[in-house]
Amino acid sequence: MTLTLHRLAIAAAVLLVLATASVAIAQFEHTLKTGRVVNIALAPLDPRSIMQGDYMALAYAIDRELPEDAAQYKYAWLNVDAGQQASLHSLSNNLPQDPQLVAVLLRRRDGIFSIGPNAFFFAEGTGALYEQAPYGQFRVDAGGKALLVSLLDENLQLLGENNR
Repeated sequence: MTLTLHRLAIAAAVLLVLATASVAIAQFEHTLKTGRVVNIALAPLDPRSIMQGDYMALAYAIDRELPEDAAQYKYAWLNVDAGQQASLHSLSNNLPQDPQLVAVLLRRRDGIFSIGPNAFFFAEGTGALYEQAPYGQFRVDAGGKALLVSLLDENLQLLGENNR
């Protein structure tokens, strides 16, 4: 391969990586702007890790309701009440046809299935504000991808920097 072809190949690879990253970012931004708001109850878990900086480890009450055979399914279907609070309806490999139900992709980490991420990062020195948060607020797109937006207090009010 000549030097010119080698440089063109490197430039094409860089452009491909940048284009892929741009598409992913645009998809996340679209979900954050237009995704359905769903408030999910958190379950108690060790709140801090000194080694990884200022973040809170998360667990969800719904995760504790998932059946042993959750590995067979792609989605958790959630009922969402008028206050946008979610509860587990069922598991499925398909998206629900009922507009009252919200599908959330199941995630597997450390051999455990979950409906959300396992951590929430916050600004240094603001940990006390989040430690007792009973809810996480998500934006969920039509395909079941759920993005954690913020943590909420017992009155479903946003906590911290996202409280605007």
